[in-house]
Amino acid sequence: MLNIFYRWAPEALKRLPHGVAASLTSGGQTADPAARLDFDAPTRIGRITCWDSGSFYAEVLDVESGDNLLGQHGRFDSAASLSQLLQTLLDKLHPASL
Repeated sequence: MLNIFYRWAPEALKRLPHGVAASLTSGGQTADPAARLDFDAPTRIGRITCWDSGSFYAEVLDVESGDNLLGQHGRFDSAASLSQLLQTLLDKLHPASL
């Protein structure tokens, strides 16, 4: 499943809104390897972590208040499901009102 994430991530990074930066990081060799995308916006930070098992965790934090604006566990099975997850994260990370 992590191969799906690695193929999807570079394309997703090309479509980020202005003002949002992101970086891809691979995890170490474990029984269930992981990779993550870390996002930075002017007032919020976010992360999507995906494991080879197909599990993910997505989170968004407000930098000023420290409030957790998104904390979502789940499973992914396709690039389409990752794209939906990214949209959920971006809605919290970079709302139109910011």
